[in-house]
Formats: sequence, structure tokens, C-alpha cells
Amino acid sequence: MSILSRASTNALRAMSLEALRGFESAARHLSFTAAAEELCITQSAVSKQVKSLEDVLGEPLFLRGGKGLSLTPEGRQLYEAARLAIGQLGAAIDRLLAVDRISITVTTTPSFADLWLVPKLARFQAAEPGIDVRIDASEPMVNLERDGIDLAIRLNTQAVGPDDPRPLLQERLMLVAAPALAARIAEPRQILDTPLLVFHDPGARFDWMSWTQWYQRLGLMRSSKQPCLYFSQYAHVLNAAAQQAGIAIGRTPMVLPMLKSGQLQVVLPEHVADGLTYRIVTSSVARPGVDRFRAWLETELAGEVIG
Repeated sequence: MSILSRASTNALRAMSLEALRGFESAARHLSFTAAAEELCITQSAVSKQVKSLEDVLGEPLFLRGGKGLSLTPEGRQLYEAARLAIGQLGAAIDRLLAVDRISITVTTTPSFADLWLVPKLARFQAAEPGIDVRIDASEPMVNLERDGIDLAIRLNTQAVGPDDPRPLLQERLMLVAAPALAARIAEPRQILDTPLLVFHDPGARFDWMSWTQWYQRLGLMRSSKQPCLYFSQYAHVLNAAAQQAGIAIGRTPMVLPMLKSGQLQVVLPEHVADGLTYRIVTSSVARPGVDRFRAWLETELAGEVIG
């Protein structure tokens, strides 16, 4: 039995998919001209498509004024519905047209994605050319099944218990700087004359990345006069260090590519500490290709060492 009312069924029969696509594009751009360029049709054709929908609904979808187009409340409702429906339809068609390809979605933190995972994806593609990978780089935890995520790479914020699965890797922390700057620091007290590059963490989620802890470890007293640069993204911390802006706290595996390339060098290598551990979480919805990506990931990480 149809879940649509008779009125909505009749209205949908009177609406063409092309008209809905034209409306969705015009609503997204708030421009009939831009929609026409996107769809490779004339502006007049877009206008007629929108008019056909307005005639069916008996409501205006756009306000046309001197400052351009804006959506009416009814237009906003239809736009949200059309955007979702066209997106879902397009995704389904992509999957049907690529039945011989495998697609997986991986979520991880922005720093792990930017600094380690994304630069290595070409190697995975070469090894597994039939698997497409979509990277979702975000800090918040997600529900894998609800959000259509196949595999998550996350930091363990809790200590690993004896009955817990073996972690993916143990993070190592060290001080790093550009080679010219690192060469000038032979003992801890010389850090006091060096600008600090700080990963700004207002929520105090990553206390193991705190310079306060490092100063305690090195037996130093921090001065309020020491210059600091603060960054909300960890990748920016390491990039600033490579540009000789100061000294940073390096984290494996993210810092390893820049150490291997010579952009950064370990400062005071005798002072290295353990950070958190990483773990892999996979969706309960089994999809082809996930096990192969996981095996590749574990192999790549097993080969990472501090050079």
C-alpha cells in the first residue's frame, strides 16, 4: 500500500524529475542563470521548470526582488526534500553503474588523515585498484552503522585493559624542530630561548600534548615571557615547525613523514614518551573491501619506525 496521500501522488505525477533538478539547482545557487549553466540549459528553461512546480503546488517557491532570488517558506521545504532525494538517487545510480567496484568509507581524526593516511592512499590504490575509499576526517565520534561508515581509526582515551583488543599502534611523543633550529638545542634549558608551537586544546582533551607536562618532564620552569604560537589544527603545528617558527611536540605516526623527508628533526632524542594508543573499529555491517583495507593499514603502520 502506498504511504502517499492521493493529493501528493497526483502532484508527484505532475512533476518531472528535470523540473525538480532545475528547481534544486536554482535554489542552491539562488540564481536561474547559474542553474542554467550548471545544467547546460537556458535560463528560460529553468524558469519554466520552476513555474511548472509552482503551478502544481499552487504556491510561489521564490521571491523575486531587486536584490535577487530568495526562497519562500514553501520553497525552503521543497528544496530540502529535493536536495536529499536527488542526492540519494544519484548515490544509488552510482552504485548500480559501478557494480564491479567496491567502495568503503573510513573516518579518522583530521591530523591522522592530513599527515599520515591521505599521503599514503596512492599506495593502497595501487595495491587495490578495485576499491574506492572515502575519507571522513572529523573529531567527533560517529555511529558507524547509522552514518554509513565502514571503519574508524580513533585514539583510545581510556587505558587498554588486558581483555581489550590489541591496539593498532602505540603513539610516541618527542620534541621536533626544523634541522637548523634543532642543531642549536643540545640540552633542555636551551628550549627556554625557543618559541613554542602549541596545539591549542581549550577542552583539555589532549593533556599528554601539554607543554606544561613536557616542562615538568625536562625539569624546566616555564616563563611567561617565552613566545608561543597557538594552532587549532595539529597539522599546522608541524608545518610551522618545518618553517623554523619554533619547537613542537611531535606525535607518531603523524610526524614520521616529515622526519623521513628531513623537514623536521628530533630534538633531545633521549626524551621520548608514550602517548595514547590507536584502535580500529569496524561496522557491524560487513562490506567487501574493509578487511583488505584494514590489513593494508596494519601492514603500513607496522613498517613505521622513528628514523
